[in-house]
Amino acid sequence: GHTVVSTQSTGLTENMKERLTQFDDRLVRLKGQIMPVYEEMQVKIRAQTNGELAIKELDKVARYYCLREELDSTISNNVSSSVPDYIKNMKELSKAIRFFLDNNPNSNEVKKLKELFHTGFKKMCEEFEDVLKKRSRNVNIKDMTVDGEKIPAIPLLQPEAKQNLSLISKWVAENHNFVRRNYPPNVDFVRDICTNYVTVQKKYLREKLEMLANAEQLAIFANATPIMGRRVRNAEVTRKGSKLTRDNVRRQSKRGHKRTPSDHTSIQTIKEDINVEQTAKSYAKVANYFAQLIKSEYYQIQDLITPSYRERVFVEIVEPAMTHFEDEGMSLVEAAKEQTRNNNWVAVFPLIMLYQSLNKIKCSLISEDQLDFEAPPLAPISKLISVITARVKDDLERFKCFVEDDAVKTSNVASDGTVHQLTSNVMSICGQLLTYEETVGTLLKGVQHQGTRKLPQSNIHRQMATYINGILKALEKNLESKSKVYDNKCLSALFLMNNYNYIRNNLKESEILTLLQDNHHDGVDLDARYIDWIHKQMEVYRLWYQPMLNAMAEATTGTVFRESDKLKDSQKDAIKNKFKAFNTTLEEQLRIQQKWAIPDSQFREWVRECNIDAITYKYDDMCKKYEKVNFSSNNKKYIIYSTDDVEKTLSMFFDQKF
Repeated sequence: GHTVVSTQSTGLTENMKERLTQFDDRLVRLKGQIMPVYEEMQVKIRAQTNGELAIKELDKVARYYCLREELDSTISNNVSSSVPDYIKNMKELSKAIRFFLDNNPNSNEVKKLKELFHTGFKKMCEEFEDVLKKRSRNVNIKDMTVDGEKIPAIPLLQPEAKQNLSLISKWVAENHNFVRRNYPPNVDFVRDICTNYVTVQKKYLREKLEMLANAEQLAIFANATPIMGRRVRNAEVTRKGSKLTRDNVRRQSKRGHKRTPSDHTSIQTIKEDINVEQTAKSYAKVANYFAQLIKSEYYQIQDLITPSYRERVFVEIVEPAMTHFEDEGMSLVEAAKEQTRNNNWVAVFPLIMLYQSLNKIKCSLISEDQLDFEAPPLAPISKLISVITARVKDDLERFKCFVEDDAVKTSNVASDGTVHQLTSNVMSICGQLLTYEETVGTLLKGVQHQGTRKLPQSNIHRQMATYINGILKALEKNLESKSKVYDNKCLSALFLMNNYNYIRNNLKESEILTLLQDNHHDGVDLDARYIDWIHKQMEVYRLWYQPMLNAMAEATTGTVFRESDKLKDSQKDAIKNKFKAFNTTLEEQLRIQQKWAIPDSQFREWVRECNIDAITYKYDDMCKKYEKVNFSSNNKKYIIYSTDDVEKTLSMFFDQKF
């Protein structure tokens, strides 16, 4: 069975092989017949394609010959109808010129096309300038950001206008080398674009900056030195919503009492030609506006100006306005300098505030935009920051010397021993310095922030603590000197007590006490030190009633008389003299000390209580000892005051309304 199956399979295989061989032979014969026809068709197709290409190229060449006439009116007209279409036509002109330069460079067509191409470039440059002038945005105050760490960029052109200018600038830059090869050296459309851009944008920047400055009442582009040309109010410096003026400093020292510190001020608030504080605030705002315009211009230049010209264009646009801006800043620094020279030390705070603003601008533009503040056109800002740094540091050092020396030592102390104006002003200034602690600490160190790098907080605290501690020591030395002006030792002591108490209260109310005790090297407990000084001066003040105490001490320790005892004349006279001495001293001191002042109500009550406690109890004992003794035909002639009367009289000290 297997043999039969195998024989049949072999037969089928052979049959299939024979048929496949026959089919292959037929295919070979068919290929021989078809291929010649196919190859002939391919030749014809190639010939047709080449013919079409030749016709197309001939059409293109023919169009090149007609292109000048075809595009003459279009190119000669304004570009504004459609910048992309105009550039498309300029590309066609460029191709035609290149064709003739390659194939017939001396033909009239080359000359005519180049003239038209030149006209097109001029029209594009004119359009560039025209769009800049007419399609710039009318930037105003509402577009500006005043607060925030970052300096924003604002659009200076309408979006469509910027897009068209970008197309023009890009096209001109791309064909710069072609123009250089085929036109005289004086033909430079990239340069012309940049020149037009500088002319328009320089004027635009000046106008916008002037408008923004005028809105802040700051005449940056005035012909005369702007801030020195007008009369304004006294300089005022804000501290937590209040103004540090002469009157306000006095009010701060009242502490519930009608009496004010000395009317003879040693730190003068004088009338100057400029309100330094208000001008500095306006200048800081304008600086912020200017920075936004500069940043916006910088990024617009990146979009519209070819890279090789960008730096030069940026400098030429910004530098003129920057010169005026710098001059205004320098004038402001000089105005503040004049005021501090006249001992109007609060004028230093506007400079500190201005330093903060300018430094924030510098740090922002360096960290975000990598702008160079050591080269034009931004170098003047670094220069201004350096000048302010030196000026503030110098003013702070001179202020410390002034506090210690205070040239007028004798004529400016009040007759009533109240808190001295120097003390109230110094403490107010120290308090405000603390509100600018980071900036002041940096300025005292004489360094500038670079980028985002800052001094360590510990260094700032230590710098501030050292400075304020030096101010306090200078003030203490000055007050000691002033206290010697008084002929009355008791009034001299009262003067020092008033001032020490004022300093102590200010230290406690502000963060100065914490700053000094946490950071100063000697670790002295300042509050305890001032309390100790006050008590020491209290011992000196008590000398006024020492004669009364001596008389009363003898009365309470001398011979005890009974009502029935008959006194000798000498004994009667001795008792009379005790009461006379007491009464005379009390009345005289009332007349004197009614004119003295203790501004702090709590401290005033404490001093009164000390007087009352020291005198009334002993006086009461003396009265009880002698009131029934027959030392006079009319004891009431000598025992004029009851104990309550004495207490009421002592309560009238330091109160001029009586």
